[in-house]
Amino acid sequence: MEFAFEEVLIGQLLAIFSIILSSYGVVKEAIKDVINKKITANILMIIATIASFFILHGQEGATAILLYAIAEHIEELTTDKSRDAIKELLELSPNEALLKKGNEYISVPAIQIKKGDIIGVKPAMKVPLDGIIIKGKSYFDESTITGESLPVFKIEGDEVFAASINSEGFVDVEVIRETNDTVVAQIARSIKEAQQNKSKSEKFIEKFAKYYTPIILIMSLIVMILPPLIFRLDFNNWFYRGLILLVVSCPCALTLSTPLANITALTKLAKEGILVKGNVFIEKVDKIQAIAFDKTGTLTEGSLKVFEVRAYGGYDENAILGIAASLESLSEHPIGQAIVSQAKRMNVDLLNVTNFEISKGMGIKGEINGRLYYIGSQKFFNELNFNLPIEELKEIEENGTIPILVGNNGLIGLISIRDVLRITSPLLIDGLKRRKYKSILISGDNQNVCNTIGYCLDIDNIYGELLPDQKLEEIKKLKANYKGVAMVGDGINDAPALALSDLGIAIGASATDLTLETADVIIINDDLKKIIDFIDISKKTNKIIKQNIWASISIKVSFAVLTVIGLMTLWLAVGIGDMGVSLAVMLNAMRIFRYKNKISEISSDNINTESIMIICENCKTKRIIPQHHGRDMIQSEDKLVCWRKMLNSDILESCEQELPLFCPSCNNKLSLV
Repeated sequence: MEFAFEEVLIGQLLAIFSIILSSYGVVKEAIKDVINKKITANILMIIATIASFFILHGQEGATAILLYAIAEHIEELTTDKSRDAIKELLELSPNEALLKKGNEYISVPAIQIKKGDIIGVKPAMKVPLDGIIIKGKSYFDESTITGESLPVFKIEGDEVFAASINSEGFVDVEVIRETNDTVVAQIARSIKEAQQNKSKSEKFIEKFAKYYTPIILIMSLIVMILPPLIFRLDFNNWFYRGLILLVVSCPCALTLSTPLANITALTKLAKEGILVKGNVFIEKVDKIQAIAFDKTGTLTEGSLKVFEVRAYGGYDENAILGIAASLESLSEHPIGQAIVSQAKRMNVDLLNVTNFEISKGMGIKGEINGRLYYIGSQKFFNELNFNLPIEELKEIEENGTIPILVGNNGLIGLISIRDVLRITSPLLIDGLKRRKYKSILISGDNQNVCNTIGYCLDIDNIYGELLPDQKLEEIKKLKANYKGVAMVGDGINDAPALALSDLGIAIGASATDLTLETADVIIINDDLKKIIDFIDISKKTNKIIKQNIWASISIKVSFAVLTVIGLMTLWLAVGIGDMGVSLAVMLNAMRIFRYKNKISEISSDNINTESIMIICENCKTKRIIPQHHGRDMIQSEDKLVCWRKMLNSDILESCEQELPLFCPSCNNKLSLV
């Protein structure tokens, strides 16, 4: 008997020694919780461990707190991994920059570089700050910022991002954002801010845990006291069961189930070049049924070009281009910028404009040398009661170009503008259809042009010639008909529609600064496949959160029942019911990092052409290069073929459409200019 007592005593002393070695972190956190007047899992574990000695189960108490400490350490390591991913984003940009002073380059800390400074970037060097190339050209690896695995060729006038790697030539870059405002810095900052914008499930879990833990403490006391007191049952046995209930019901796994998955998703999305402004927007994806798109700059590249200028009433082409560019120089519309760019290329001087006015979504007007001029859409000129060449306008639209009209007392000129479809647009729309989403095109552009793009992509509903307020009305109608509506736009002209939709997604790096205030989700580059990535990662995250919550609750309830009927031990309760479930929840959340887009990268290098016209050198017959599947057809030997045939891709179905390059009038071979 004495030997047995000594053995128990030695066991209890060893248990105390084990607790002293393993529970420092738990005790430290528990003291903080007491000071903050919170009842947490740390406090429950310490109470259970101390109480286990009163019924001579100190070894089990020591084992329980050791396993709990291990679980807490694993949780800390897992959370730190997510935090480190954010830290890595901030450390991507180099700390030094080559500041240009005269003809020399001086190495200085990047933080000292100001907006407007010129920096040099050597081959194989990381770009230290965001800027515009003003001299040189090179390929840049932007995979760390945009997720784009293929290097991107940049020339003078193109924007480069901090942390991208210069692959080839030396370039001079004019800084447009200082260290704290680079896209990389904005991404890291937005992830931190996004963690504060919690989802409904995360808020529910936090509120639930606040009341759950005290309730468990009270229930454990009831299990310890009432059976022995009322039914005269063995006190030690029921006290032990109460301790197990205290431990097995710790809400660790439940409180981890949502935030860990969300922070993992936010970090993964950022690495893919997708900036999300809060966990709530990841959660919203499950409710989205319809997705509306702007056309220009979203489904199309938005790099509009002037393809033809026609003059009437005694004016020549340069005069029409000069009048149009002078008016459009005061506008921010992409079409206007294309006209101004063409005037600069043609060395056409801009004229002074007074009494300038904008008719939103229609056109503009202003006085030049005392005469009032108008420029805008066919709808705008119809309202002004101008006589228009309907057949010519129809021909221009059938060629896949946008007619822009110029007039004063009558029509004096016509400028045709062309845009091209993004090669990732069909991948996006096809991917959305496979996922059962409705697609809607809402645009201010000509209805015929919108129809051409919409039919090419097999979009469900196509609405063109919409004014900004009509776009808002269309979003309202969609919200009335669908559970959730997302809007995808370039973030500038579409800002109101982005704000009104349930989920606003902005496309394009150039719009990043503005859309941070409007859109909920920002795709840093122009790759529309990233929208599929965002949807898939968000859905995967929401699924994992539901799995974690239900697994945590069901296992906790099951173990609680087993505890009350006497089929559970203290160490098993911690090892499986607490530590095991917490570890499973963490590993399940980390699966988000393993997501990989199954759509391979495709390059547009061999499907771009600088030519805009087909010409017969013999009879001087001219025509605009036709489009097929939304982009210019490409020359292949003595014929034009659809760009899809030239695309080396197993994703997009090839197209066999072709046109022979022979003049229908004289059968002479045609050439591209």
